[in-house]
Amino acid sequence: MISRTERTSSFHRWYLSQRRFTPSLSPTAHDTMALDPHLLASEWLSRFTAAMKGTDISSVTDLLLHDGWLRDVLVFSWDIRSLEGRETIASYLQSSHFTEARVVDVRLNATTDLAPRIYNLPQLQAIGVEFAFTFDCRHGHARGYARLLRDTDGVYKALTLLTELSDLVGHEEVNTLLFEDDLSGNPNVAIPTKDLRSRSENWRQQVESDPHVLIVGGAQTGLQVAARFKQMQIPTLVIERDARIGDVWRKRYPSLVLHTPKGHHSFLYQPFPTNWPQFTAGRKLADWIEQYAFIQDLIVWTKTDFKEPPTHHPESQTWDVTVVRDGVEVKLRPAHIVLATGTSGRPNVPAVPNMERFRGQAMHSGRFPGGAAYAGKRVVVIGAGNSAIDICQDLVYHEADSVTMIQRSSTCVASRVYQLRAIGGAFPDDVPTEVSDFRAMAMPFALLKRLNIAVEPEAREFHEDMYEKLRNAGLKVHLGPEGQGLYILYLERGGGYWTDKGEAADMIADGRVQVRNGISPHRFTEQGVVFDDGTEIQADAVVFATGYTSIREVTKGIMGEDVINQTEEIFPGLDEEGELRGSYRPCGHPGLWFATGSFDHSRSMSKPLALQIKAIELGLLKHNGRRDGAVDGEPLSTL
Repeated sequence: MISRTERTSSFHRWYLSQRRFTPSLSPTAHDTMALDPHLLASEWLSRFTAAMKGTDISSVTDLLLHDGWLRDVLVFSWDIRSLEGRETIASYLQSSHFTEARVVDVRLNATTDLAPRIYNLPQLQAIGVEFAFTFDCRHGHARGYARLLRDTDGVYKALTLLTELSDLVGHEEVNTLLFEDDLSGNPNVAIPTKDLRSRSENWRQQVESDPHVLIVGGAQTGLQVAARFKQMQIPTLVIERDARIGDVWRKRYPSLVLHTPKGHHSFLYQPFPTNWPQFTAGRKLADWIEQYAFIQDLIVWTKTDFKEPPTHHPESQTWDVTVVRDGVEVKLRPAHIVLATGTSGRPNVPAVPNMERFRGQAMHSGRFPGGAAYAGKRVVVIGAGNSAIDICQDLVYHEADSVTMIQRSSTCVASRVYQLRAIGGAFPDDVPTEVSDFRAMAMPFALLKRLNIAVEPEAREFHEDMYEKLRNAGLKVHLGPEGQGLYILYLERGGGYWTDKGEAADMIADGRVQVRNGISPHRFTEQGVVFDDGTEIQADAVVFATGYTSIREVTKGIMGEDVINQTEEIFPGLDEEGELRGSYRPCGHPGLWFATGSFDHSRSMSKPLALQIKAIELGLLKHNGRRDGAVDGEPLSTL
C-alpha cells in the first residue's frame, strides 16, 4: 500500500507538471529583484482588455495557465462559479455568452494594499505577481484579482483569476452609516439633526411594517448580512428567538474561545479595537455581537419566531409570514427570506439505553455549565472534537478527579501556532480586513485544498512531536483524510478536528486526560457507562460532545418540508466546484436564500447576495429560484 507521504509527494510532482509553468525551486533575492510587478500586471491587463473586446474565447483562456482557475462572481453570469482548466472555462464563457458581458474600462488598481506585488507560493516552489484591477460590465461595476506565474514559454499567465461584480450602476453601496452622516451633496451644508432623526425613524417604520428581506437568525452571520443590506438600502428585518442578541454564544460552555485569530473573525465595517485579544472568548464575542447590532443601527426583533411555516406566493413573489414577537402575533410580507440559523441543527445525543438509571448527570456539550461544577468529580466526555477538548481542558483546570475522552475515530489535530501562521498570514493585522477578504475570495477552495495536500509532509513534520505524544497516549490523529488540513476539513465536514492551544496534548500525554479509542457507549449503569467492548467506566457526569444534527432538519421545521425539499443541500460541505453548498446564491426555491459559513464568508459573500436581491428588486435580474433560472431583465443603463 502506498503511504500518504508517498501519495502526497506523487501528487506534488503531478501538480507541478500539470501546471505547465516554470517553478523557481528556491526563490532567491535575485529572482524577486528580476520581476517588475507593475510592468507584468500592466502587460497582462492589456492582453485581457484586448481579449474582452474580441469574440474569440481562446484569446481569453490563453491568459490563464493550462490548468488555471477562474472564479466568477456575477460577472459573466448571475451565478458564483469556480472553474478549473482552459476547456472548462471556455465552455462556461461560451454558455454564458461572454461577449455580452461587455467588459470595458479595465484599470489597474494602484492603491497601496492592492497594487501589483510579488507573491511566493511555497506549495509549488514558485514566485509570481498578484494584483487587483477594476472594470465595468453589463451588470455594473466590477473588480478582479489575478495571480500570475510564468509558463514554460516564459510568459506570465494566471494561475487564478477572480472576476466579481461590486456594484449596480446608480445603486452603489453607501460608504457611510445610513442616516447618520449630516453631510449633504454640498460639503459646506449640513443636514439638520432633526431631519436625520426623522429619516432614521421613517426607515425603521418602513422596515418593521414592510421589510423587503426577512433574515432569520441574529448571530454573526445574520447581522453581517443585515449590515451589508442596509448599506445597499435594502429594507431588512432580523428576527432572533433568543431574548438577547449574542445569547447563542452566551449559552455555550464558559471556557469557549474561538480557535481562529481576531483578523479572521473580525466584523464587516467594524474591526476589533487594537487591544482586542488575539483569540476571542465566546462570552466576549456575545457582547460584541450585541453592540454591533446597536452601532450599525440594525433592526432586530428578539424573542421572535415563526408561528408556522411561511407561504410563498409566486404571482406576487412575496411570502406570507406570521411571527410571534414576545407573545404578540405580527404579519409580514417580505419578498425574500434569508436563513442565517447557523450550520448546526439540534444537539445530537445518542440514544444510549438505560440513561435514566444513571445517578450522575448526562448532558450534551451545549449545556455544559463549566468545569467548576465538577471539581473532584469523575467525568467522561464522549467525542474528540473542538468542544470535547475544550471541555476536557476546563475540567482539568478545575481539578476534576478524573477526565476520560472517548474517541470513536481518528481526529484531525492542528496546533494553534500552525493555524496562526496559516490563517494569520491570510488575515494580517496590518492589512484592512476587506483587502484580506478580497484576496481570499480570489483563491478557490478546491485549489487551496490541493495546495494544502501538497505540503502535508511539511505540516506533518511540524506536528510530529505533538502527534507522537498523542499517539503514545492512545489518540488517533491525522491532518485530514487526504491531508487537506483543518480548514478544508471544516469546509467539507464542519467537524472531526480540534486545535491544540498549547496544553491539551500535554494533558493527554501525562494522563490528566485519559483517552479510550475506538469504542462507543453501549448502555448506562447506575454508576457509569458500559462500552461496546464490554468495559465500564464509572462516572459522576457524562458529556456528549457529539455534535449536532443536520441543519436541514431544522430548516424543515422553519420553512416547511415542501419548501426545503425543493432546495439544494447546504453547507457544511462544498459542491463539485468547491463552492459553499447552497449558500449566497439561488438554492432551488424562489425568494429563499441561505447565509452560512464562518465570519469571513458572511463578510465577503454578503455582497453578492445583496447584489442578487437588489438586481431582482430593480428588474435587472429575473429569477425562478434555481441557479440555472436567471434571466437578464432590462439594463439600468448603458456603460
